[in-house]
Amino acid sequence: MSTRLAPQRSSGEPDSLRLPSPDRVSIVDRVAMHLAVRLLLWSTRAPRLADDRGRHADAYRRQEDAAERERAYLRGIILAHGL
Repeated sequence: MSTRLAPQRSSGEPDSLRLPSPDRVSIVDRVAMHLAVRLLLWSTRAPRLADDRGRHADAYRRQEDAAERERAYLRGIILAHGL
């Protein structure tokens, strides 16, 4: 293909790199984007403790007990093998 026959732009900038308009983003678009981000963050949040504090405390205790049993098991293996 001969580049002499291809259409040339005076600015040297291809159309694909040009923005549709040099104006700033409208306030409506900004508010919509802000609201969308806030809703996305809200929808992916972890549930809070407000649902049931007693149930949370029980779950925490079970988790801690399981971790303690695992540490005791590993400690026993290490002591039995003399590592």
